[in-house]
Amino acid sequence: MGRRERPLDPAEGPVPRFAGELRKLRQDAGGLTYRAMAARVHYSAATLAQAAAGDRLPSLPVALAYVQACGGDPEEWRERWQEAAREASEQAAALDDGGEAPYLGLTRFEPGDRDRFFGRDALVERLAELVRDHLFVLLTGPSGSGKSSLLRAGLIPRLRAAGGTAIRVLSPGPHPLRTHAGLLRAGDGGDRVVIADQFEEVFTLCADPAERAGFIDALLTAGRARPGSRVVIAVRADFLRHFARYPDLTGVVRDTTLLTGPMSPAELREAIVKPAAARGLTVERTLTARLVHDVADEPGGLPLMSHVLLETWRRRHGRALTLHAYESAGGLHGAIARTAEDLYDDLPPPLRQVMRRLLLRMVNPGQGAQDTRRPVPRPELLTGEGEDDAERVLERLVRARLVTIHEDTAELAHEALLTAWPRLQSWIEEDREALRELRRLSEAAASWHELRRDPGALYRGVRLSTAQEQFASPARQADLSPLEREFLAAGLRVRDRDRRRRGLRTVGTSALLVCTLMAALVAWQQNQANDAQRRETEARRLAGVAESLRASDPVTAMRLSLAARHVADLPETRSALLGAMAQKAQDSFTVPDAGPDAMTGLSADGTTLISIGAGQVTSWDLDTHARTLTRPGLGAALLDAGVRRGDAGKVPLFEKGGKITLWDLATGVRGTDVLGTAPAGFEAGTSGRSVAGYGMTGSAYRVRLWSTDDRRLLLDVRTPRKPRPAGITRWPWASGSASLRYDRDKRAYTDPELPDATASPDDRLLALCVPGAALQIWDVAAGRRISTPWAPDVTTEQCINERVRFTPDGRHVAVISPTQVRFWDVRSGKKTATVEYPRLRDLAFSADGRFVVATDGADILLWRVSHPESPVFWAPLAGETASDLRIDPAAGWIRYLAGPDGDWGATVRTLRLGPVTTAEWQDQAAGSAAFSPGGATLVTAYAKGATRVRFRVRDTRAGHSDDLDASCRPSTEPMFHTCEALMAFSSDGRSLVYGAGESHVQSLPQRLSIWDVTRRRQTDAVVVPGDGDRAMSAVAFGPGDTSLLLVAMPVAGSTRVWDLRTRTVTSTIPDTPAGEVVLRPGGDLLVNSEGQVVSLSTGRSGPGPGKTSALAFSGDGTRLAAGDLSGSTVLWDGAVRRRLGVLATDKGSISHLTPLRFVSALAFSPDGRTLAVGDYTGLLHLWDTESSTPIGLPLPTPGDAVLALAFGRDGRTLYSAGRHTGLRTFDLGPDAAEAAVCARAGGGLSPEQWRTYVPQLPYRALCRTGES
Repeated sequence: MGRRERPLDPAEGPVPRFAGELRKLRQDAGGLTYRAMAARVHYSAATLAQAAAGDRLPSLPVALAYVQACGGDPEEWRERWQEAAREASEQAAALDDGGEAPYLGLTRFEPGDRDRFFGRDALVERLAELVRDHLFVLLTGPSGSGKSSLLRAGLIPRLRAAGGTAIRVLSPGPHPLRTHAGLLRAGDGGDRVVIADQFEEVFTLCADPAERAGFIDALLTAGRARPGSRVVIAVRADFLRHFARYPDLTGVVRDTTLLTGPMSPAELREAIVKPAAARGLTVERTLTARLVHDVADEPGGLPLMSHVLLETWRRRHGRALTLHAYESAGGLHGAIARTAEDLYDDLPPPLRQVMRRLLLRMVNPGQGAQDTRRPVPRPELLTGEGEDDAERVLERLVRARLVTIHEDTAELAHEALLTAWPRLQSWIEEDREALRELRRLSEAAASWHELRRDPGALYRGVRLSTAQEQFASPARQADLSPLEREFLAAGLRVRDRDRRRRGLRTVGTSALLVCTLMAALVAWQQNQANDAQRRETEARRLAGVAESLRASDPVTAMRLSLAARHVADLPETRSALLGAMAQKAQDSFTVPDAGPDAMTGLSADGTTLISIGAGQVTSWDLDTHARTLTRPGLGAALLDAGVRRGDAGKVPLFEKGGKITLWDLATGVRGTDVLGTAPAGFEAGTSGRSVAGYGMTGSAYRVRLWSTDDRRLLLDVRTPRKPRPAGITRWPWASGSASLRYDRDKRAYTDPELPDATASPDDRLLALCVPGAALQIWDVAAGRRISTPWAPDVTTEQCINERVRFTPDGRHVAVISPTQVRFWDVRSGKKTATVEYPRLRDLAFSADGRFVVATDGADILLWRVSHPESPVFWAPLAGETASDLRIDPAAGWIRYLAGPDGDWGATVRTLRLGPVTTAEWQDQAAGSAAFSPGGATLVTAYAKGATRVRFRVRDTRAGHSDDLDASCRPSTEPMFHTCEALMAFSSDGRSLVYGAGESHVQSLPQRLSIWDVTRRRQTDAVVVPGDGDRAMSAVAFGPGDTSLLLVAMPVAGSTRVWDLRTRTVTSTIPDTPAGEVVLRPGGDLLVNSEGQVVSLSTGRSGPGPGKTSALAFSGDGTRLAAGDLSGSTVLWDGAVRRRLGVLATDKGSISHLTPLRFVSALAFSPDGRTLAVGDYTGLLHLWDTESSTPIGLPLPTPGDAVLALAFGRDGRTLYSAGRHTGLRTFDLGPDAAEAAVCARAGGGLSPEQWRTYVPQLPYRALCRTGES
């Protein structure tokens, strides 16, 4: 039994009380040991133990992991933690002495804050030198690198101290020339420095290209106007590409550009410690070290650091800023979110909506770029009746330092808020298109007002229709300012009634690509270098073009990758070839003749694309790209047509008075018989063989379901209608004929409180989504409601966007919420699965119901319904919207329609799933795995009950295997019992040591067995004496394979050396606990997962790479790879003294899966030039260790956790062991890669394609067969 935890007194405060509640939960779960809990949730035992120590409040992820390990309810405990955090914060606030804060939080530094501005002396000096010696200076760096503060608290005080210089500071804003023309004009003489801060606003806020160019010209003129004039421009680095459009601007700053790079550790320490010291405060050394570590590799980390320091100061203990206070504030990444979330939670619900509206007003949504903040005039924020509420919320935001006020303009305190607060991120994603439309509407309304409300400046046509649709609902109307509402109303009064809906169409990039290629070829022709150099240049160019086409034209991308390697064998072309082999995009097909108003959709099985237009109806085979059907179009009836679903041969039409008729696609004939009436809109059922119609009276909503086969009324349901909102006398759409807005496979948009009907695929069940009430399930044949006490309440948003789906067999229903998807068995009410993933918009099931594919607007994601913990596949969307999701596990693909948001997609993209759906998946997960050096043998460990571990030893080439068992002794106290695998191979791979770790009998001897891998039999057994109260946590062979290294946990653990010949412990190295160890080849240097470097010869230990989740030495011992919990891998020299590089995997849009994306396996190739990195979400990357760059794309895996990796002796074979799928083998050789790519692409470039892409080289066949 482990040591007893110290007693807690709940009366001491919220932290001890919360810790006591956690301890009780653990006892109620059977008294699990912390090691057993750690194995379940992948946090260390020490971290989980500390969570219940009562010294400090654990972070929310750690607390939820603790709860998950004990089988608790995460939502209940999330609320408990939030309450404890709030009480702890209030407790700390009560101790506040009212002194001035030494840190500014998100607020930028101003000239008056120079006494708090530290750590940038060298950069200020360099900037001042550039300004002194040059007319124009450009200051650039990523968001959050401190550009504005450097100018205002660094440069300006320096210039003022020198004297004699007039300083003018501006931010461009939406009308830079009109606003700042006077400031830029030459003055009466004397030196002058014009500082244009936040210059990116020229590109993000100024919509007029002429005004933008005029402002830049005026700025250039200001710098040349007279002697002594200087211009300093500060711009975010990601906007530098826009400078290429203005050669004069680029020319003057080419040699005078200064980059605000990351601060050094010494500079960070200054910025942390000196502001506090200036006010008589101290900063704990552990806090300083932690902050330096957290911020050092964090892009844009300075505002995060400033904010968390401010929050830490608010939670200080006496005169000291402590690590405890830092963690209580949420740490570097959580502090901003906690501040904002606390403010949000503190507001009553109506004011929360006001807060959302105000903050979104201050956001400029990016399009192909990051989102940026937007300065907003106060009158624009204070909209009509809600002016008082807006003032109150704005004041609260200012007090929380989330928003700043400059004269009569409000803006977010820093752009870090856009990425650091998940709730704001979700608001932006939910309203991204509405925000863009609102920005356009605001600009147009302002121009209309400036032109004295000239009718010629009003919206018309498509722009008016789009704005009306976007802001039709009362909630959206409330988002508009009085001027914007007047502008829109005026446009609606004069609009032309004969309008047709025109969607935006993505313009193909082929012509631009060809022009780019031709330009590159002209430059290539002018190069007089030797032939080898020309071929290398051409090969690199082809590899680059292939990379750019992977998403839009995947087949051509694969063929260009083949061509690149045939032209020249280079690291870049080998990487391109492996990228082609691994790329997820398989095909892209665009309807060649779809009209602008054509509706497109995929067949139920995803093999056919159907395009329904006014002129014609066509269908296309998506495997061959061949047209399979042409029929007459719907003509004018297209405007009345509903969305076709399933494989229905009929399309419902919505006629005057709400009458529903059917259009037969096969005959091109419009039916005359009325199916039914639905004054409030209608939609086709999931199967396509039914139609749901909506109606309403003053007191009730009515939903009816008809069969399109025999026109029978299948179901008629009425639900009470809610009272109209105050001030609304009638719904604008409640006239005889509903005004329809189709939003890609959604029902007609009518009353937002109208229920939504979803029929099961066989039309036997109907799910009725009633906003604000429990989900209803109806038996269609019986005409009765099924009892569903389990059913969750649903919201208006869920009903409008059809967030309820049936599985293909109709037995289960899925409900999509903002944070998860939950599945219930309709008849039993049992919750069968939960997918924890935010902001999913759409989903579809495989025909067998085993897989669910979904999109969140940024990625396509796939889950196994039986194991929904994390997605097994994901692929990013290329700035487009995905709809009509389809999956065929047997064929191994996902298909979807891609197009602009709100438009009918005319392009079908196909993604290859690889082994995700075809690999044999074992329900029992392996606990751990290891390969022998060279990968010849794999050992995988499985738990067999509570007292046994099974080790499966498999020959990776021959395939034969042996099962070995190790048992733990029965425990008199089973609640503290764990039985875990211990295993390690010898350096030559011929021997395996294995056993079962027994945490409940630490003081008893430990039994280990040694297996001869070659002869397939046990050759030895070792009984090692116990090590006090410390349990064995890891085992390894020592130098020369003549000893065993026995590692014990927890904190006071040790490393013992057991001599296999003398059967004795020859040495013990104290204070070296670890869960994993790795020995440097040919030496006595040991590195453990707790970040220590241990010398076995001297017995000394010292600091190493920090805490790690995976470790591996190269074969020659000259490099160490250390993977961590963030998903990054650091390369060290063999002595573990010097960093050689950081391999940071781009987390992209699925960064909220970060807790699972820790590095779980590492392996060097025999020559040490390639490193394979696997993580717990199933990603498997290859990296070039010399350049620290990725090789190709992630290799295709089944999507389960990668437990172990090894390269074969040949250097081209890579072995991988999965948690659920066992052994996988990758042939990385160029011949195998070429064969795979040739098969995927259906051959290489055709002669015609070769002439287009590689005209200067003679044509050559790239594949042995199947050339295009």
